[in-house]
Amino acid sequence: MNKLSMLLLSAALYVLSGCTAGRVAFSNPNWQNKTGYTVEGRSQTIFQKKPLRFGEFYTTQVKTSAKQSSAQTTDLEGRRTWRYNGVAGILNQHSKSSRRLTLNNGNGQEAEIITYNQLNASTYMFGRGLEMNFDFLLRTLGMDKKTENSYYVQVYEPDEDKPWELILDMDAIEMNPRNYAGVFALDENHYYDIKPITRMMGKNGPSSIPVGCIGYEITNPEGDTVAAVSLLGNCSVYLSETLNAQNRFLMAGLCAALLLNEPNS
Repeated sequence: MNKLSMLLLSAALYVLSGCTAGRVAFSNPNWQNKTGYTVEGRSQTIFQKKPLRFGEFYTTQVKTSAKQSSAQTTDLEGRRTWRYNGVAGILNQHSKSSRRLTLNNGNGQEAEIITYNQLNASTYMFGRGLEMNFDFLLRTLGMDKKTENSYYVQVYEPDEDKPWELILDMDAIEMNPRNYAGVFALDENHYYDIKPITRMMGKNGPSSIPVGCIGYEITNPEGDTVAAVSLLGNCSVYLSETLNAQNRFLMAGLCAALLLNEPNS
């Protein structure tokens, strides 16, 4: 988000919130009074050592790096993930920065998460024999393969070699967030939609913000809200009580990646 957009958004939030603590407005009215988990440690830098925390989830490792050589052949601290083992090096070469996270669920299980900021979509590896979701995701989203500011995420569940994948077109989110939806998918039959939140609660109910977004709402294929991230204040994470333990952990991994997205980093 550019400086003018940031100034407009900040001014609008101040007015809409009525000088009180801001709260996002969900599309699901049943979530409007839902209590979220306060986020700690969101400001992650190369020198930041504090863990990211919300609810029972916390990171045991967060590593931030700038562009790296495509000679890199492992993506998770030496862990080779068969068909994905060369992905990180190629993507790092064409993104502004990347992060590797290890997220613990409080019961000893860990998920691995890799994020890439400002990725140039023209470098996606079509036809290279890598069974990735790029083609499905781009077709679903109607994204231009020449997009230069996309946010790409891989979330590896515990003991799994195939990741869930996310692509967000950050330019589209800034320019037309009300009509945009991203996809978080394992394959064509297992996916979630990610929609930017563009309204916040004011004294007179929900009000739209003029630019960008103030959070993300995540829905399953049936259209039910299962998780959300608020970027207001210190940030909050919301998780549905209907999620089983595995899906709750998966949604926590996605929310962690959304919290650490820095479009202009």
